Amino acid sequence: MSHRVGRLALTGALAAGCCCLASCQMFSWMVAAMAPPKPVPAVYEPPQDKTILVFVDDIRNPVSYEPLKAQLSRRLSDLLVEHEVARQTVAYEKLRDLALSTPDFNQWHIPTVGEKLQADLVLYVEIDRFTLREGAQGPLWQGRLETRVKIVDSRKGRIWPEDRPNGFPVKPATTEPEANFSEDYGAVLASKLANEMAERIAKLFYAHTAPRYGFPDEQE
Repeated sequence: MSHRVGRLALTGALAAGCCCLASCQMFSWMVAAMAPPKPVPAVYEPPQDKTILVFVDDIRNPVSYEPLKAQLSRRLSDLLVEHEVARQTVAYEKLRDLALSTPDFNQWHIPTVGEKLQADLVLYVEIDRFTLREGAQGPLWQGRLETRVKIVDSRKGRIWPEDRPNGFPVKPATTEPEANFSEDYGAVLASKLANEMAERIAKLFYAHTAPRYGFPDEQE
């Protein structure tokens, strides 16, 4: 009988401990949910009141879905103006038309491109990796977009980052694995990646807030 009482007591203690743990976890979650967002400073503040050209380039890692570059360029340009990083931006169509009408465009230096399009600064975004799924076939999609960025003055050359000639690596944009048998789903996924990456890049250049706990979206 004493052994049975002991087991019951131990079971009760364990149950009480589990309830306490669950309560503590719930309390921690409530504290996190109610905590005010934390301020996140800009990684770099470009010179103010400038015209900026967003130049998304895949020269070393050509993308499989060309509209990605236009979507990323347009969304990022909008965010730069919205958050007053740029006074105005150069339309993506002007960059596209210049590239199509210039046979040796890929040999031009970045400042030359900016000067031709009358931009004070060029936000150069180089695509390092773009994938929508691991294999060419199959229903499982999982997107990933990796980029590096730098700010180039059309007259002086690169002004940021000073210590990284190849650019500042941006936290990758990713999507969760998802099954979809439609080949058109790739375009939907590419748009999601472009929008997420535009947000990540833009936030490098202006102060903002992020959740104090959980899964913050700010650049690490």
